[in-house]
Amino acid sequence: MIIQLTSRAESCDIDTKDILYYIIDDMKTINALRARSRLGTLLDEVSQKGEHYVIERLSRPLVAVVPFSEYQTKIQDKEAEIKRKREEAVKEIFEFRKKYGRKLAKGKDSAAIIRKMRDERYGQKK
Repeated sequence: MIIQLTSRAESCDIDTKDILYYIIDDMKTINALRARSRLGTLLDEVSQKGEHYVIERLSRPLVAVVPFSEYQTKIQDKEAEIKRKREEAVKEIFEFRKKYGRKLAKGKDSAAIIRKMRDERYGQKK
């Protein structure tokens, strides 16, 4: 069974709208009140034994508690994917410029093209 959890933290370095998917067959489920009352034990089980917990409020999954090493691996994988997508986009841009750049520019340099576009946009024809 797969469950969808969303991040509610706004001060994170990662995109807070990212959706994290966890397989919860091997995850323990605990309600928020019980998690609060036994937080120390819960943290020990997660950090030392590698346990996974889903904390629920009103029978709805709210957060997943996983060992930091797994979280860090997930973030590193996400950053590597973002970097790969950026590099792919830059490569596509360079290929487009190589293929169509001279045809579209008609011998002008990029500064002149941008200047002309700005002049047309703001009505400042010289």
